[in-house]
Amino acid sequence: MELLEYRQVLLEDIRIAANANMTDINSEFINYITDILIEAEEFDDFTEIYFESIGKKNKRIQIDGYYFDEVDKSCVILISDFSNSDELGTIRNTDVEKLFSKMEAFVENSLNGYIKDKCEESSEGYSFSLELASRIKEIIKFRFYIISDRIISDRIKSINNKIIQDKSIELNVWDISRAYNIAKSKMKKESIEINLGDYKIKGLSSILAVDCKKERYKSYLTAIPGDILANLYIKYGSRLLEGNVRSFLSIRGKVNKQIRSTILNEPEMFFAFNNGIAATATKVECENTENGLVIKKLKDLQIINGGQTTASIANAVLQDKKDVSNIIVPMKLSIVDYEKSEEIIPIISRCANSQNKVDEADFFSNHPYHIRIEEYSRKMYAPAVNGNQYQTIWFYERARGQHTQEQMKLTKSERKKYLMKNPKNQVIKKVDLAKYINTIEGYPYIVSRGAQAGMREFANRIDKIWKENDAKFNEYYYKKIIALAILYKETEKIVSNQEWYKEIKSYRANIVTYTLAILFNHIKKEYKKLSFDFKRIWNEQSLYSELKKQLTILSKEVFLFITRDDRLTLNVTEWCKKEICWERALKEKWTFDEKFLLSLILKENEINENKLGIKERKLDADINVELEVIKLGSDYWKGMMEWAIDKRLLSDLEKNLVKLVANCEKTGKMPTPRQCKVLLKVKEKAYQEGYK
Repeated sequence: MELLEYRQVLLEDIRIAANANMTDINSEFINYITDILIEAEEFDDFTEIYFESIGKKNKRIQIDGYYFDEVDKSCVILISDFSNSDELGTIRNTDVEKLFSKMEAFVENSLNGYIKDKCEESSEGYSFSLELASRIKEIIKFRFYIISDRIISDRIKSINNKIIQDKSIELNVWDISRAYNIAKSKMKKESIEINLGDYKIKGLSSILAVDCKKERYKSYLTAIPGDILANLYIKYGSRLLEGNVRSFLSIRGKVNKQIRSTILNEPEMFFAFNNGIAATATKVECENTENGLVIKKLKDLQIINGGQTTASIANAVLQDKKDVSNIIVPMKLSIVDYEKSEEIIPIISRCANSQNKVDEADFFSNHPYHIRIEEYSRKMYAPAVNGNQYQTIWFYERARGQHTQEQMKLTKSERKKYLMKNPKNQVIKKVDLAKYINTIEGYPYIVSRGAQAGMREFANRIDKIWKENDAKFNEYYYKKIIALAILYKETEKIVSNQEWYKEIKSYRANIVTYTLAILFNHIKKEYKKLSFDFKRIWNEQSLYSELKKQLTILSKEVFLFITRDDRLTLNVTEWCKKEICWERALKEKWTFDEKFLLSLILKENEINENKLGIKERKLDADINVELEVIKLGSDYWKGMMEWAIDKRLLSDLEKNLVKLVANCEKTGKMPTPRQCKVLLKVKEKAYQEGYK
């Protein structure tokens, strides 16, 4: 798929989404591109707000969203340049300067109090302006993003670095070609290319510790000066940190007191006192000198362990104005072939952090839960509705951009067939799923905190349930989450279509999550023998009239509740993030329509559906484990048995089971599912001891 075709697909996708979701088309473009930027690790989350005004000296103000990076203490501000034209236009230097000026004016007029004094208080942009002014001391730099469906002119000039209250502004222009290049790339992000010569050193003295040609993997032991590490972090910020490390730092805070003490008081002892950092890269350029091997250049550098060390050194430079050039940081650098990087780097990161307090939830993107949901989503067809003669699937994106990636290799006619089967409005992202389940389980305040906070909360609960009984995540569970997706998406439309909402066009995300959380909490507390009818929504692939009426009533009440004058936080968005907001909501009296309550089903029916789903899942699991054992073949088991007996690895029970499966072709006796599970553990034990 070439650039023009990619752009046309993008336009079609967002036009369909805008129509289906009853949203502004520019808003859908912003969602589309910010998803790419989040996947590319430009930032971890994003809050869309549209704010436009005239500031001091008649300067035009406009922004389309923001994000506070709690790790590198930067503030992201974004503006959209969306033409919605089928013709590919060019974004020129004058366009960039105008868009930059609008974002700059927002910051200036937030800090000088003009927006606070002159603008409408009910808007989300007003609330963000107040928050920005209150947090200016902790912000280290601003990162401005211009996103566009046009292509950037070759003759465009860079805008001179600007400063606002001692804070530098970094400009990033993401035109359509930049988005296209990310969509094509395997790593789904832009490369970080580092020439150490730019930092006035000849390179890093190193030892090649491992050179595994079979796995296309190398490892170097080296040390990096503190000022170089700090400057890299200041320049690249959170992008320098592997995703799990970034997640860890965002929860625990970035500066370690012990590390800070060493930096400030005993910098020359840093190498001795600190474990250093572990990092990966996809390419390295070295030179053999008379003093040994020297690393000159690095590509795709990512710190996978030692994020606090890195952040603490950078903080000493920025906050304490400390000279850290005499600090030497030990570094283990693993070079992983680009083609295998997506698979190998998360494993290296997991192993590197196994002795730290990095939660399993931080590694949740690779959890078997997601793999199972993805498997169901590819094979389970939704019922055909609205007179359609074909069925569709709900496409679960275990990794961002999968739905688009699948289309990249198709012809136009193939893509048309693909979209009939996998419609764009039936895509569910990981963060969406977390949002849906967190909502109905009573965590609307966490949903309001953004995608990453929601994913962490969701991951902790799911991982625990998975370990207890993974059969709970079965075919019925899958149908239930699709019903939830329909419920959530339709509630968004219901809110968008209300006259009261059209006047304010703010807080929809908060209104929806609180509305549904209140609905499910009410059923759980007041109607213990009844349950919500998920199966009906799955079968009809839509909401029934009694439910729509109930959501219409409740969503307006929720809006009035979250914007009420007695809230404890002026900023409505921030108020919805607080647990006390939810606690107050639980004490409120809400209106429930009698016809909706009559549509609830007996809880016993729901329990029976769950039990049947678990039973079927366990049966499937038993069949799969038997197939896995038999597929290895008797020769494998005979060879492994001889090797393991020689090594004295097997207990008598294990020996008998291996003998049973090794001879099953002759005897016709098959191991039971329970015995097969033991055999797979034996296989894993042998592998860990060196049997291939």
